[in-house]
Amino acid sequence: MAIVFDGPVTPDALSAFVREVPTPADQVLNQILPDRYFDRNTIDLAEITRTNRAARFRAWDGRLHVSERDAAVTKQVKLPPLSTSLSMGELERLQLEFARSGGGNTAAIVAATYNDATNLTREVQTRMEQARGDVLTDGKFTLAGEGGLFMEADYGVPANHFVAPGVPWSTVASATIVANETAWVTIYVATNGFRPGGQIVSTDVLNYMLQNAEIRTLASSLAGSPGLVTRPALDAALNAFGLPPIVMVYDSLVDVDGTPTRVLPNDRVIFVPPNVQNLGYTAWGPTATALELVNSNVAEMSFEQAPGIVAVVEKVGPPYREFIFVDACGMPVLEQPKQLMIADVF
Repeated sequence: MAIVFDGPVTPDALSAFVREVPTPADQVLNQILPDRYFDRNTIDLAEITRTNRAARFRAWDGRLHVSERDAAVTKQVKLPPLSTSLSMGELERLQLEFARSGGGNTAAIVAATYNDATNLTREVQTRMEQARGDVLTDGKFTLAGEGGLFMEADYGVPANHFVAPGVPWSTVASATIVANETAWVTIYVATNGFRPGGQIVSTDVLNYMLQNAEIRTLASSLAGSPGLVTRPALDAALNAFGLPPIVMVYDSLVDVDGTPTRVLPNDRVIFVPPNVQNLGYTAWGPTATALELVNSNVAEMSFEQAPGIVAVVEKVGPPYREFIFVDACGMPVLEQPKQLMIADVF
């Protein structure tokens, strides 16, 4: 297998192109776990447990209080590769026409290459979005044999940050949403010393909140109007009780082997910190393919440019054929797992 350096689209140009392919509009979890780029394939995590300690009053000329340092735990996570490819059947047909015409079809070959690269890049983006959803659902990144890889990165979300109501929220007549969230926020504050900054819900959860009898009563007393609860009325009710606002309604689906699959389960409420980007990030490292380009005397990619998605045209054989290969290396990382809380509400 060899990288095609002298094709109509060079590896440098193709890699630069795929890095500019926009993420699909419904894939927004990188607002919670934003992209970061590293020049290595392992990530060191230093979780610092900060305590709101108080100083001590003392008598004049009395002994000074000696405080304690915050505790730190260091973990290391190895980034797995993430790749996809597509046989270039259309390109091979175009190349045959190119040979027959004596070199008059270059533009079509270039267009076919870029089209395939775009589609494959979106597959990588989609799989990473699904990985973000995995981490936000249970505080772990798990691969159970995918591509022959078994791994689990458990970031250590506290056990008491996985919560559930006594009455499912789908039981709209008797579920106590305000009481539930008040109790959960109390747990969150006891762990972190501050309140969650927001909550992520599905449309199903949002609709149950809008239909909930307790919320309807509260909204009616606040606004002086009965019956129907609108989204602004719900927001006002949450605010009145000091509960975190709904910062995202998320329902994205991805295709997994032909099956539409939710990125986040529709029965979860995910509480995130006030500065949501403190929670973690999506780490991208350099791939073996990128390092091959860096070490080549033909490509112009530098080591500093290696982290992130790359795309190349490769040739294998005999029998000879070409295909486009999009390669990446990365995974979502929780840097402050104690600032995540997950409620399974129905």
